[in-house]
Amino acid sequence: MNLKIHPLWILACLGGLAFPSTGAGQAGWKAGAAKAVITPAEPVWMAGYAGRDGPSDGALTDIHARVLALADSGNRRLVMVSLELIEIPATLRARLIRKARDSHGLGPDELLLNVSHTHGGPMLSAATIADWGVDAAWGARAEAYADLVAARVDAAIAQALARMAPAAVSHSKARCGFAMNRRQRGPSGFRLGPNPDGAVDHEVPVLSVGAPGKPPLALVFGYACHNTALGPTRKINGDYAGFAMQQLEKDHPETVALFLAGCGGDQDPAPRRDEADARFNGRSLAMAVEAALAAGPAPLAPSLAVSVATCPLPFAPLPPRAEIEARARSGNGFVSRHARNILARWPNPGDQPDDFPLPVQVANLGGNLLLVALGGEPMADYALRLRRELAAPGRAVWVAGYSNLVSCYVPTRKVLEEGGYEGTEAVIYQSLPGPFRAEIEESIIATALRQAAATSKNR
Repeated sequence: MNLKIHPLWILACLGGLAFPSTGAGQAGWKAGAAKAVITPAEPVWMAGYAGRDGPSDGALTDIHARVLALADSGNRRLVMVSLELIEIPATLRARLIRKARDSHGLGPDELLLNVSHTHGGPMLSAATIADWGVDAAWGARAEAYADLVAARVDAAIAQALARMAPAAVSHSKARCGFAMNRRQRGPSGFRLGPNPDGAVDHEVPVLSVGAPGKPPLALVFGYACHNTALGPTRKINGDYAGFAMQQLEKDHPETVALFLAGCGGDQDPAPRRDEADARFNGRSLAMAVEAALAAGPAPLAPSLAVSVATCPLPFAPLPPRAEIEARARSGNGFVSRHARNILARWPNPGDQPDDFPLPVQVANLGGNLLLVALGGEPMADYALRLRRELAAPGRAVWVAGYSNLVSCYVPTRKVLEEGGYEGTEAVIYQSLPGPFRAEIEESIIATALRQAAATSKNR
């Protein structure tokens, strides 16, 4: 390794904890990995910050799609795709699922899509461009870029599957401390701001994949925090997660490093002022991965069960029509466009939007690791609660967010009741008709528990 150890890293990244080995042998896993550059070749409208007033102006770093293909002793497969993008709109998800099915015979349960949620990447759909009031020409370019992403992901999946060879798979974890809760209580309610007393999830789960005695062919790692350290630059970039993957691939030249974003909907990096902070946070996270590897990862037996379900999330009733009409006259472009969209889509009294189809996916690896992947941008409390409720002796629980369909925040009951950006305000930026009902938390947890039970039976 070439890293110089900064004393603050020791504070940021605490030692890893590994679950004890079950004694199961490693024969039977097969794995392959690949990556592809998805940096746009021409200017695009960037996602994440409404204050940007122009398109991208080159790239600070390339952004990538990274793929790990796994198969167990019965040839049951799971393909993980890590994307340095902000979202997975329904249109892009449909493209990726169709290509994975047609080209590789993969079902939706065998494909785990995850985005780093970098705010330094392109917009991906014409609908979002329109909702943000950006010229429609950029919408056509967003759709063309989404086609490019789908084609390059398809090619990377093909490479990963073609490279599959016998491998060992093991799991460990460490901790990293730069994420901070960003829901700050003020005199007028909750607003975005550092809250050192709020809920956080500092766990860094790590999956190491490779032939015994050889460098890993893939390292999969997670963390629950927004990729917003770089701010509203107009240079394409992968933010701290991109720098972490870059560092790990530099220190392990034969390895593809995949980041699976955790439940970081209410988490921001601290500090988050500039490129130096993004690079520092990335190195800190890479050091946490190294700490997990040093802890002696626990091997996972070559058995795999995967399952995906849709959890319908109901919306709260729409406001009275007079209130929506008043919003449509607002001088705030986002507020007025949002209200006009509601009036156009649900024009009649009593109209109610369809439920939001949140994907909930669970992969059981070796009986000793449950990987739960939630759609949207879940709050950190979802991961904390699921780890408590799924805890069992000798079994680790890894909870990812930002998976499979990512276009909105997924608040807990508490956040919905408190209000604020993640609970009620951000809907105008995310093409939603309004906030969700408070009961969505229990529905999501129940769906995840059912999926976990199903995968435990089907191993």
